Amino acid sequence: MMALTGARPRPFSGRFTPPAAVWIVLLLFGVFALAVPRFASAGNLENLLRVGSILGIAACGQTIVLILGGIEFSFGASVALASVVTVLALPSAGVAGAFAAGGAAVVLVGAVNGTLVARFALPPFIVTLGMLMVAGGGAAVLAGGLPIDAPPSDAFSWPARGRVAGIPVPILAAAGGFTLLHVLLTHTHVGRLWYLVGANMTAARLSGITVWRVMLAGYLLAGVFCAVAAVILTSRVASGQPGLAPNLPFETIAACAVGGIPLAGGQGRAVQTLCGVLIIAMMNNAVVLLNLPVAYQQLMIAAVILGAVILQQAPRLMLRPGRPRRWKQGLQGQEDRS
Repeated sequence: MMALTGARPRPFSGRFTPPAAVWIVLLLFGVFALAVPRFASAGNLENLLRVGSILGIAACGQTIVLILGGIEFSFGASVALASVVTVLALPSAGVAGAFAAGGAAVVLVGAVNGTLVARFALPPFIVTLGMLMVAGGGAAVLAGGLPIDAPPSDAFSWPARGRVAGIPVPILAAAGGFTLLHVLLTHTHVGRLWYLVGANMTAARLSGITVWRVMLAGYLLAGVFCAVAAVILTSRVASGQPGLAPNLPFETIAACAVGGIPLAGGQGRAVQTLCGVLIIAMMNNAVVLLNLPVAYQQLMIAAVILGAVILQQAPRLMLRPGRPRRWKQGLQGQEDRS
């Protein structure tokens, strides 16, 4: 049996150390609470968490895929497909059946992605980008290119606007999603295998791990997370929209990156994803309260995202002072050969 190599999964070290993103969250919250009117009010914070819950749930699925060393670009198109399927199935299947049909469509997309990546060893970037086009095109064909309104219904709007014990359902769903992700990554065998496969797939395969099953399970779980987000978002917009949530996959990747999860695979924690989601949610909320133009909103959010990523990568770069020297030596060597 060949020993596995790669970075040791941090969740299995005995002592918990908060990621750098925790301090960024606290810093941003303090700045916005002082500088943005009404930001720290109870009503606004509840709205911030409610709106950010959809991103948070989908980001949980993206976290699993990134730990596996992949990437998921089809989330937005999958959500759009789910919204269209849900509204089309509503008259015949009822509210529960319609939501189940829409969620099943998302899980099916995840299953196809997992099968192509795991069994046929196709690049995740190409596979999920292709499924983005397939799911988006399917949603447009089913809807005829136009949004389809759902009949007004309290049951249909409950996933987005209902409350349990006074707490909005989307916030409870996001809390449950992050809790489940944490348990999967730190207390289950399959979670440990995700880290091992993402850190070194070849070594994992040579060690007797059935890599394709581990990867397929990860993509299926990612599809389940995305399906829950699709149900909540469809309930909120009360319609089937073929262009719904086009930026969702990029926002989930940004949330994970801002939280400190590397895109190379083999590392990542639920708390990092949570911090990244909170950073992006606070930024979106603050620019709306400041009533900034859309262009300024995008620039401000992009600047904070890039700054957060640079700050988190700075310690790693400072620990490797020899790299620039080797780079300069390489250039000198090229000049000598020329």
